[in-house]
Amino acid sequence: MFIYDTRTGGSDRPLDHVEFGPGMGAETDRRLLGEIAGRRVLELGCGAGHAAVGLALRGARVTAVDGAVAQIDAARGLATRHEVVVEFHQAQSAELAFIQADQIDLVLSVSALSFTSDLDRAFRQAHRVLRQGGYIALSLPHPAALCADEANPRLNVRPWNDTNPVDGRWIHTADNIVTSLGRANFAVDTLIEHHAGGSLPVTLAVKARRLGA
Repeated sequence: MFIYDTRTGGSDRPLDHVEFGPGMGAETDRRLLGEIAGRRVLELGCGAGHAAVGLALRGARVTAVDGAVAQIDAARGLATRHEVVVEFHQAQSAELAFIQADQIDLVLSVSALSFTSDLDRAFRQAHRVLRQGGYIALSLPHPAALCADEANPRLNVRPWNDTNPVDGRWIHTADNIVTSLGRANFAVDTLIEHHAGGSLPVTLAVKARRLGA
């Protein structure tokens, strides 16, 4: 099973664009994020901080959350080394009561929402903090990657409808994500299934627009 993780590796991650998944470079960043300078961004599950710090270097006002103290400490260190201001909080992706409603232009999550089984709650919180017309941009491990045999990716080792997590990550299919976003009053603008050069897609990436007042 191929699992992309923003929490490991670290030093070779880019700062000039958000790496939504393996092989997803600056073109994906432009497609999902566009011009970022001056926008207020909330990152859910910031890991070691490369996306948060990179966006701050590009002129965004960034707030970043992660549930792990070690990850917040590492992200703060990265921000200090690059001399940018990022507001960090230790919190889970759906625990955003400390952020007032209608404050954020863009909610970003790279792979981190795979650690929650309750996408509805996370998306409702994202909708609450976003300004009208704001966006959520996210990526998740593709279920094909999570269900495939690592030695032979053409074989499945488990069905997609198996609700048990894989190495701590929950399987979220494209229809699960789109349905959950719709329930939270988002409209999906872009959905990408990225293959990274292999026979199976390894990343799902989505951009959705906040609807309603």
